[in-house]
Amino acid sequence: MSCVGATPSSRLQTGMTLVEVLVTLVLISVGLLGVAALQLTTLKNNQESYVRSQAAMLAADILDRMRSNQTGFNAGNYDMANDATGFDQAGTASTVAAADIAAWQASINRLLPGSDGDAAGRIVRNGRIVTITIRWREREEKITARTYDPASLPMFQTRSEI
Repeated sequence: MSCVGATPSSRLQTGMTLVEVLVTLVLISVGLLGVAALQLTTLKNNQESYVRSQAAMLAADILDRMRSNQTGFNAGNYDMANDATGFDQAGTASTVAAADIAAWQASINRLLPGSDGDAAGRIVRNGRIVTITIRWREREEKITARTYDPASLPMFQTRSEI
């Protein structure tokens, strides 16, 4: 018996066509690219979180140093001279406070990203209230003088009473 009058819809379809395979490959590729982008974003956010926690630890470090040297704090030895950007080293007096600030700035330079003075700390005192501000450059890309703005750098700021 022959199927002379059989229509195409009555035949059984078996297997996958090449178009279906290509569409599946495209969908899987887009999904894998999404997973890779998510992984990259996660790594970037983890790095930024790590740097912020280092800045918090450095702020707590200088606050502890000031609390342990009440005489130097009361004498204003921890007050920092400000340059045009508001960040600068303390004076060069050979005091415990100057040594504390020098060690603190060295730790900032060592632990936080940024070069050429981008990572810096500032101490501002108003009576017994101290404001600690630490800034750094997140990414190590090369910045030209034309596009560089120190005010745009990320900052960590905390206040405490001593």
